[in-house]
Amino acid sequence: MKAYFRPAQIWVLFLVFSGTLVNAVDRSSLSEANTFIQRDLHLSLGTMGIILSSFGWTYLLFNIPAGFLSDKVGTKKVYGIAGVIWSLASALTGFARGFGLLFTSRLMVGIGEAANFPAATKIISEYFEEKKRGTATGIYLAGLRLGYALTPSIMIGLMVWMGTQAHPDWRIAFIITGICSLIWVVLWFFTFNEKKLQKVSNAPVEKNDRRVFGQLLKQRNTWAIIFIKFFQDYVYYLYLTWMPSYLITERHMNLGHVAFYATLPWIGGMLAQPLVGILCDYLIRKGLDVNKVKKTMLVIAQLIAVVVVAAAFVQSVTVAAWLLVIAMIAESASTAILWTIPQDLAPKGTSGSLGGIMNTAGAVASIASPAITGFVAQYFGFAAALTLCGCTMVFAILSVLLFLTKIKPMVLNDTGSPDIDDHIAQN
Repeated sequence: MKAYFRPAQIWVLFLVFSGTLVNAVDRSSLSEANTFIQRDLHLSLGTMGIILSSFGWTYLLFNIPAGFLSDKVGTKKVYGIAGVIWSLASALTGFARGFGLLFTSRLMVGIGEAANFPAATKIISEYFEEKKRGTATGIYLAGLRLGYALTPSIMIGLMVWMGTQAHPDWRIAFIITGICSLIWVVLWFFTFNEKKLQKVSNAPVEKNDRRVFGQLLKQRNTWAIIFIKFFQDYVYYLYLTWMPSYLITERHMNLGHVAFYATLPWIGGMLAQPLVGILCDYLIRKGLDVNKVKKTMLVIAQLIAVVVVAAAFVQSVTVAAWLLVIAMIAESASTAILWTIPQDLAPKGTSGSLGGIMNTAGAVASIASPAITGFVAQYFGFAAALTLCGCTMVFAILSVLLFLTKIKPMVLNDTGSPDIDDHIAQN
């Protein structure tokens, strides 16, 4: 029986999966330690809020450059150097004695981690067949959810192990996780070989330069995935930043139950993403239209995620918590399909750039969602904030149905405008 993936593809998939997992741990570690950092460094809540948001600003600014460089100089150099940056920056957090170094280190984490998804998008689009990209994408994205699920245990375990329950040592926890992340970087540089991997993309070849980047931004489908990504990630970042607080302050849930319900969505998402990718590829191999399969699966998952609104109004605390879990698992499933679309749309040699463009919208959501949720909850209550959250997923559905045209490689011409015949064909 022929293997689904070739051995070289399996190893590449492991590298991207594990890199994304390491990315998640270094990204979310500050959330687990911020209470103790704030206490030890005598930082106000407002100051800590600025530090927590600093990652998002550089993550926003560097997604597009990271995608462009992935296409221009190759994923091995860009992804590897990015890994060095975010690993050392995470370790540097442990040496902070005040606001300055702490703030700078988180800015650097954002710079390094901005390369993860653009580079991964390019790798999957170039080294995996179209009918297998759903499975490959679902598998590597599961690394992010698994990382989020493991981070509380890793960080709290290290802090208590090196300190005490009353005085956990957050410094050594950051130093250890940062240094351990460098192990992945070494593995990446020594085992990923772009030249020996067989490229399978059949998309038209486009020279990747700033002119082509401008052409990508003139494409209707580029803006469609930008809107879908922003609206979808609004839900994702609301959960990531506000749900534990919501369960404690609004639902009066004890910390043990909060920890359980805060971890469960990441475990569920880790399982859902590969499964939905496998289902997507299976339907396509059976001869169903790629366009219909992916759009239908996107809309179904997004519709399920709208149950986040119901969580705000049910009386039962347990039912509300499970509705939030279901909404986040559905969002994870939708994300797995969404990340295959730039792989399908990008002309050959531009998938990193297109992935960077799309993920920039997610970075905007990482800044907008926590802030908007906080103000809406403050003035109108959490029920209003969760209702708005559900509305953004409805906007994502409308973007899929009304804005996204045929999912196929975009054709760019020399004048910097979308190819007219291709635009007509898409509609």
